[in-house]
Amino acid sequence: MLIVSNEFSEACKDKEREVFARVIVNDETTYLKDKIKKIDFSTGALGGESFQIGSTQSATVKIVFSEIIEGLKELDVVRVEIGFKIRGTGLPSNINHVSKIGRAKVGRARLVSYVPDRYEFVPLGTFYISGRVDPDRNEKTTTVEARDGFVFLEETYESQLNYPAKLADVALEIANKSGSVIDPVSFNHLSNYTLSKPIGYTYRQAIGLIGQFEAGFVCFDREGKLSIRTLLDPNFKIEPNEYFLKGLTKSELLYQPKGMTCRVVNKTDESSDETTVLQSGSTNGPQVSLDNNLMTQILLDDVFQKMKYINFYPISLKWRGNPALEVGDWVTMTDREGKQFKSPILNYSMTFDGGFSSTVSADTKAYSGNVSTYKGPLQQKLDDIDYRIDAAGKNNVYEGPEEPKNPKEGDIWFKKNGPDDEIWVYKQTTPGVFEWVMTTSTALEESVKEQIENSTPKDEIVKTINLSDEMDGKEWLKIKGAKLWLTDETKIENAIITSAMISSVDAGTIIVGTLDASKIRVTNLDASAISTGTLDATKIKVKNLDASEITTGILKAISIQGVTISGATITGGKITSDGSDFSTILENGVIKWIRKSDNSEIFKMYPLNISAGTQSSVGFKLGANGFFKLEGTSEKQALSFADQIFQVNLENSLATFSIMAKKNTNNSSSISALPGSDLTLTNIVAGKISNIAMRGGSTSLSGSFSVSGTKNALVRTVNFGERLLNAYETPEYLFATYGKDCTNEDGYVEIEIERIFLETISTDSRNYHVFVSPYSNSNAYACYLESDRFLIKSDKPNVKVSWQLVAYRKGYEDFYLETPKSNDEKSPDPIQYPMTNQEVNEGVSSIIIPYKELKV
Repeated sequence: MLIVSNEFSEACKDKEREVFARVIVNDETTYLKDKIKKIDFSTGALGGESFQIGSTQSATVKIVFSEIIEGLKELDVVRVEIGFKIRGTGLPSNINHVSKIGRAKVGRARLVSYVPDRYEFVPLGTFYISGRVDPDRNEKTTTVEARDGFVFLEETYESQLNYPAKLADVALEIANKSGSVIDPVSFNHLSNYTLSKPIGYTYRQAIGLIGQFEAGFVCFDREGKLSIRTLLDPNFKIEPNEYFLKGLTKSELLYQPKGMTCRVVNKTDESSDETTVLQSGSTNGPQVSLDNNLMTQILLDDVFQKMKYINFYPISLKWRGNPALEVGDWVTMTDREGKQFKSPILNYSMTFDGGFSSTVSADTKAYSGNVSTYKGPLQQKLDDIDYRIDAAGKNNVYEGPEEPKNPKEGDIWFKKNGPDDEIWVYKQTTPGVFEWVMTTSTALEESVKEQIENSTPKDEIVKTINLSDEMDGKEWLKIKGAKLWLTDETKIENAIITSAMISSVDAGTIIVGTLDASKIRVTNLDASAISTGTLDATKIKVKNLDASEITTGILKAISIQGVTISGATITGGKITSDGSDFSTILENGVIKWIRKSDNSEIFKMYPLNISAGTQSSVGFKLGANGFFKLEGTSEKQALSFADQIFQVNLENSLATFSIMAKKNTNNSSSISALPGSDLTLTNIVAGKISNIAMRGGSTSLSGSFSVSGTKNALVRTVNFGERLLNAYETPEYLFATYGKDCTNEDGYVEIEIERIFLETISTDSRNYHVFVSPYSNSNAYACYLESDRFLIKSDKPNVKVSWQLVAYRKGYEDFYLETPKSNDEKSPDPIQYPMTNQEVNEGVSSIIIPYKELKV
């Protein structure tokens, strides 16, 4: 059963429920309820006249749209979802004695919180158009039929594994070769069997054999993943009021398989086969018949043990339906006599036509297995000892759904009832009368649940507490509990509270007593309410103090923490911001940053000579790495480093400089970086920079970069010195990658695009090109281009090929022969990468200075 919210389950059971449908075609077009006339969904598993383990029944869907839809074609992907409207709520709440909100005084207020309606959907599955696409232009409807992923599993399976092979390895190879996405939960729990090589099967038949070994079935789940499942019990109950009139049909004969047969065909030579029939369990009663050439007697016995105790009443039920239920789920029902029982969903159909209905059934044919046949003396004795002795050696312990014969007092019977286990004891109920009595079960009856829930009536809880041993004649009751919650409707009369953590207090309710201000932290203090007395600020922590309201007197405070001060002048003194890693000190116009780990001064900013008129400057000092200053004039802004540091003019630009960069003393118009350091220039207009030389460092440019001359890679050769290689230029912004591979016996090879490279290019398969070159006398080409992979097909097997992939850079798909202006307008914003902690600790700092923000 799919996991849904409680609100979804309640909305599904609502008599006035509102049902919605949603159909998504190719993950591009969505059709809602107003465009859908009808949806018929059908699936099944393990069904039929006999219990068919290993079934691979395909889920199908038929959709009738209420309009003509053009362009639908075979194998188009169709996703179908069913949902319900979950009604919202408006919850009023009262707020009393609100003394002040902002500057407004309020006595009482009433607020209403509103939760809007929402819609919760569950998927019916992923389907592929494989039937008809029938537009009826007279009725203005379009009918589409589709199947699930089994449509791709009809080709012949040829295994490449080394045999004998593990069951899980075979299952994974089937999924990989057929291109199916697996449900990892079910594949991770496969049995640890070893199989011989499957020959002559399709993918679908082969994966069905895997389902047989698990005594289950194979399906594509609601998310479109290949899954190997067995019957599961989600403890779901269908109430009688959810049935349609005469909707429940139940067989009174219990179905339980008594034995299992398997036909195994082995080739003796090219012209003849040898057929062997394996048998497990009894030959009488209902039989499960298999055809599996990989089966052995040991494996068949193990499979039969997994399902020998399955038992249920065959049923057919027409009811209101719940789309969260899945085929293979057990459901609890109540028959017309009021008796509860469980049956599995082996066939499942749902219909949406504005409303919603469903039919579930378990149509396995049941008949009595009590057929009298002749048994020899030895067989009769074997049947008589079909039990085991308990640990005390006195009583017998039986197991199975059938009532044991000839029990004696004290015998124990582990009875299998559908998916539940019950324990029965043979005991005397009345003098001389012995019967089997159930003592416990994995399925609690409703009466037991009701006794648990109503064990203590609500109005008797307090009385029960007062009578408990904890009271023991004491006047006070001490209740310990980490999750004890008193709601806002709880009233406490004349309580004595020695200490408390109270989130908020309505001061309007405090009418008597003395309030010791030395122990109170006050926020948003309205000074107009203080008319007399003396307020000693040395004992008060004040937040959000508006100094403009203080007109007289002296405010003396020893410590002010977390204060926002407006309209005030602070004269003299020193301000320290003490953090966990750094301290910032403001004193006499100087700002210093102190690293606390070694108490070193890592940055210092202070004013230099200030002259009236055209120029002002401020100085910076960075630890032991040097000194620089920021200067400004009305015509330009300049960043100057003292001594042997460089100078760069900034004109309407944004620059980032590493402090390790150094001025070239031979040429004042060039910028170079020390070996091992970084020089970063961002959006620089280098009108006066004739050369940027990097030796042993790196240069990073954020944004567009244009060159009017050549753009080369400088390569150092052994015999010919340094040489220039020219760049390969294209009118579009393209990235390329290369690789080599070899096709298989079928002439195919799948190339998965490297994940890192995928994050740099457009993943739309229409936006990249693949060029293939074979290394032999053959033809090869690319096909089935997908967003993260493509195939290469060769006309001969085992052909070595070289391939080149060319794709648009992500975010630059629309660039084509741009002008410098349009290139800047279309380019995405550059990514600013922050410095790492290692760079900060090593003293490598970068300063970003926007031209517009420099003040003269």
